[in-house]
Amino acid sequence: MFHVKPTTNDIIAPDSVIAVAELVGCTLSEADAASIARHALMMLDANRLMNLTRITEPNAVLRLHIMDSLAWLQHVAAVRGPLVDIGSGAGYPGVPLAVALGLRTVLCESVQKKAKYLRDVLLEIECSAEAYAGRAEELAGERGSFAETVVARAVAPVASLVELAAPVLKVGGRLIALKGTPTSDEIELGRRAAEVCGLELVRESPYVLPGGDEARVAVEFVKARAARVKLPRQPGKAQREPLGDHAGPTTVDLGK
Repeated sequence: MFHVKPTTNDIIAPDSVIAVAELVGCTLSEADAASIARHALMMLDANRLMNLTRITEPNAVLRLHIMDSLAWLQHVAAVRGPLVDIGSGAGYPGVPLAVALGLRTVLCESVQKKAKYLRDVLLEIECSAEAYAGRAEELAGERGSFAETVVARAVAPVASLVELAAPVLKVGGRLIALKGTPTSDEIELGRRAAEVCGLELVRESPYVLPGGDEARVAVEFVKARAARVKLPRQPGKAQREPLGDHAGPTTVDLGK
């Protein structure tokens, strides 16, 4: 008897997406699961032409992209929109979140070819998302403080994310920085940057992905007040000269 090897489409199918989502407490409709599966297949196809991800084995895509995008939701308070995914890249976590939560979502991606890929994905699936081709600083400059939630996954150190999120967030809005195992130094630098940017560190919520030993932490900040400095700064400064770092600027005019 011949055994047919399952195809990628067979493995990353709507029922598989529903199953991994249920493992992290997220219930998806068949239509939503189909959209998330379609996104994953388009991502793997586009990855042959551009560097979107090193995770290409279908079961790993299910766990380390799709499940990982949703796992943190059960560890924080209910997420409100509008939502911004900074450095969306392949579309994780922004696309699964937009589909699962039904929130207005902005996928912020500065690399033009990746932003185009995201636009192509959004033409194929059902969700309330848009792809913004630009940096977070440019998004803030154009739209101001409009977001209730900012998420970022595997993008930059916490201190940089705090600065990038601050001018996009409304007062009372939250930044959720999704990290692997951040050091205490990284968290402390993030807390110092938050003091300058008008945010407050609320909590660190550690968890482990079901079925493995991948440790994660959702680092949560709330925007409590206006920043003490002019934000956004010039694109790239949040990464090169993080606020709150003793070596970086904290009280000079940062609008230049």
